[in-house]
Amino acid sequence: MLSNIELKKKVDKITNKLKAELFDEVILETKMLLKKTEHPILFNILSLAFQSKGEFDNSVKIMHDALQLNPRNVLHLNNIGISYHKLEKFTDAEKYFLRGLELEPNYINILNNIGNLKQDLNLVNEAINYYKKSLTIKNNILEVHFNL
Repeated sequence: MLSNIELKKKVDKITNKLKAELFDEVILETKMLLKKTEHPILFNILSLAFQSKGEFDNSVKIMHDALQLNPRNVLHLNNIGISYHKLEKFTDAEKYFLRGLELEPNYINILNNIGNLKQDLNLVNEAINYYKKSLTIKNNILEVHFNL
């Protein structure tokens, strides 16, 4: 078992590799760490690495594993929604985004992501409503302004 300090150091190192786009290294190191501790942040990092490589099926598998441990983790629900959206499994994407919003109705990333989903489905008015709700929570998010 890793101490919190050891885990934080390892996560910081892996996060820097993720930012440097060393995705294969991130995947390998994160999988090894997950054998020692099933910390939620490790699942997110692994999911992001797979998403960055375009391996959305792998990201979905990782998020399903993570949700088995904690089905109420909003970051996991958002990540799996993103991957399903990229896989064009829109019904599944919406299901996970809505589950996340049930838990945290003002979670801006999910509001923006479900807005993007609705926009891709040509449900423009619904998309606008999600974007506007995001902006009522925090008005200075450039990505949401751009999406509108």
